[in-house]
Amino acid sequence: MGKIITGDRKSPVLFASCKMIDKNKIQKVAESTELEKAFIVVEVEVKPVNKFTVYLESLEGITIGDCIKVSRQIEQHFNREEEDYELNVSSAGIDRPLKAPMQFVKNLGRTAEVKMIDGMDLMGVLKASNENGITLSCTVKEKDEKSKKTKTFEKEFEIEFNKIKTVTIVVSFK
Repeated sequence: MGKIITGDRKSPVLFASCKMIDKNKIQKVAESTELEKAFIVVEVEVKPVNKFTVYLESLEGITIGDCIKVSRQIEQHFNREEEDYELNVSSAGIDRPLKAPMQFVKNLGRTAEVKMIDGMDLMGVLKASNENGITLSCTVKEKDEKSKKTKTFEKEFEIEFNKIKTVTIVVSFK
């Protein structure tokens, strides 16, 4: 387990030998779970001392039962006696940034906030998504040079994924 090291008039120090689990292995095992629906592993988040959170997504939604099945699948492949770890399995959740193509498709028609790598922020309705990027329909206000009045109109922005920092869905209770 651990090893105690003592030195000159110093307190003993315990160095725990904890085997780190490769997050790619966790992802592969999670992806091998058989659910009654198509799903993807959006992300495996790793925190110090083998704390893993596995985020799942499906066009039909992720249930608690789905999370339990994936969790049990992972637990069957890793021995807690040899590899001490903490595991959480969850749906990707509406509050987390979108990462996988399926998430963009699932959220078409919803309002999204897009933070760009260059620092620009956009908010609008997610209209389309493809392998290269997204289309966002935004309400734009512009001052008319002649009348000096502000005009409001809809403008579509095609944004490449390589220019996007994060995309999050705006939750509204209207």
